[in-house]
Amino acid sequence: MSSNIEWSVNLDLPAANRYLHIVRLTTAGAAAEAGLDAEEVDDVKIAIDELCSIVIDAAGDDDRISLRFLAGDGRLMVEGSAPPGAELEVDELARAILDATLDGLELGPDRPDGGFRLTKIRSGL
Repeated sequence: MSSNIEWSVNLDLPAANRYLHIVRLTTAGAAAEAGLDAEEVDDVKIAIDELCSIVIDAAGDDDRISLRFLAGDGRLMVEGSAPPGAELEVDELARAILDATLDGLELGPDRPDGGFRLTKIRSGL
């Protein structure tokens, strides 16, 4: 996000499917607070669920997921870590879902930490 960051929220939890509801709730609140409309909030929730599931699939039993939500200028960006040495595998369906729901995505080898960064821009900007 090259513009002003108004606020950020950090979330760190075990890399396990049973914690995805916490990620979805945090994502919904962050997206709404960033000014995204209901459809855009749903898009981000779908995308973060896909991305965290991909990270969880690559994680070991003791690994964690760290997420950082950043908002400003009508945008929400979420950065997510990947376990050290993990290779994030995105199948065609997941890629289609991510492309349809996000305005920007860096994933795996495109990121220095091997994780992801998604961007959703409020409509009308």
